[in-house]
Amino acid sequence: MMRKLSFLILAGGLLLGGATSCNDLTSPNFNFADLQDLVENPTPTGLFQAATGMLLTWRVHVAANNNDIYPQLGLLGRESYTLDIADPRFEAEMLTSQLSGDSPAFGGNHWADPYENLRVADIILSGIPNSTPELSASDRDWLAGFVKTVAAAMLMDVVLLRDTNCGCPITASADLTEPAPGVGADQVWAEVIRLLDEAAGDLASASGTAPFNLSSGFDGIPGVVQVGFFKTAEGFREFNRGLRARVAMYRADWSGVLTALSGSFVDEMAPMSLGAYHVFSQQSGDLTNGLAEFGDDPNLRAHPSYKDEADLKADGSPDDRFSRKTRPIGNRAYQGRICLGEVGAAPWPPDNRYVTDPGGGTPTRRCDVGFNLYPSVTSPVSIIRNEELLLMRAEANIQLGNLAAAQSDINLVRNVSGGVADVTLTAGNAIDQLLHERQYSLWWEGHRWYDSRRYNQLGDLPIDNPGNPSAGVASIYPIPREETDARQ
Repeated sequence: MMRKLSFLILAGGLLLGGATSCNDLTSPNFNFADLQDLVENPTPTGLFQAATGMLLTWRVHVAANNNDIYPQLGLLGRESYTLDIADPRFEAEMLTSQLSGDSPAFGGNHWADPYENLRVADIILSGIPNSTPELSASDRDWLAGFVKTVAAAMLMDVVLLRDTNCGCPITASADLTEPAPGVGADQVWAEVIRLLDEAAGDLASASGTAPFNLSSGFDGIPGVVQVGFFKTAEGFREFNRGLRARVAMYRADWSGVLTALSGSFVDEMAPMSLGAYHVFSQQSGDLTNGLAEFGDDPNLRAHPSYKDEADLKADGSPDDRFSRKTRPIGNRAYQGRICLGEVGAAPWPPDNRYVTDPGGGTPTRRCDVGFNLYPSVTSPVSIIRNEELLLMRAEANIQLGNLAAAQSDINLVRNVSGGVADVTLTAGNAIDQLLHERQYSLWWEGHRWYDSRRYNQLGDLPIDNPGNPSAGVASIYPIPREETDARQ
């Protein structure tokens, strides 16, 4: 893993120019070819290492620390809190109605990593036909299919965060003095679809296992080696089709969801955990899971609403999706009214539905639920799982009027993952029920804020920082100010 990280640092420093652009500040890399060699004289080894580096950049983008995309989307979607006493911006900025592009670590966040990977993707794709020695036909197709799939996933994050605010480039310019032009959201989505569909075609022509290093996150089930699942061309294509179904869902292309899922790994007989993951380790030079926190007073905490709204099992205990993913921790009063202490603290507004009133006294709100999603610093983080695919199929069938099929998938997820009883879907309750299942099944995996926005339910999320004059739920990420200034 050290050698992969070594390449990533080299690529990041030389491609983006964000940290340094001076060659005399860059230590020579004696183990691997430099960027110029990769562009002008690519070798299979260099191209394969660059491809593996794309996975590492994607992983850093998601869960290297509490300011990456999963925990920030958790704040916006009221899935979690980041109660960092040393940095109140997690609440003062992230729990407001409008994010600022002037704040590159918060409202202007999650921009550089995707474009770093897009630039590396362009270099690899340009280098494939020029490799010396020449790549085999299968290796060419495998590499192209992988690179386009990862590039599409990263670009999808860009457009999901910015939505209609997107004047977003679809490529990273090789000339850092001339930024690539921004285009509208529809054009970005068209590029995501093009990349995924071309990748699927490439992978259909490839064969065998990946000719480069794919982490154990592509074995299929965490901790269970299933060589040949996502590490074969066929298996990785099924992963690609799962991402394509997600795109169709966000584009409200319901027939497209079902078409893509038919080529994916969705399987009502398989474990809900079947999927692809980002993995971590404690090896020297590698990365640990930045969302894994321990002890009685962690900064990362589950949103209190999840405890209040969890379904109950027949024995009166909470939905397994709540119990399995959480643990009790000590309360922490924070920022006046975000997390309250004991009875007698200032009451919450009457329209806040997540207040409990113990014995008729003054309402109190406790942040005393911690996460158990990542019990170890080496716990994997989901990219996409069978459970999500089943719920996407249910949603598409609801939208197409196939309630019986949707009900079957929803109840399967409820029974197997949640241990809770069946529900009956009607035209009136089906979408709300589907969103409830996604809320618990995909908790802290980067979905609820998007789900609330696409169903115009952002206003139903709690206003968690009412003492802030700008308190509210933001609907969109801005483009970073330095990016907009560079294009003026």
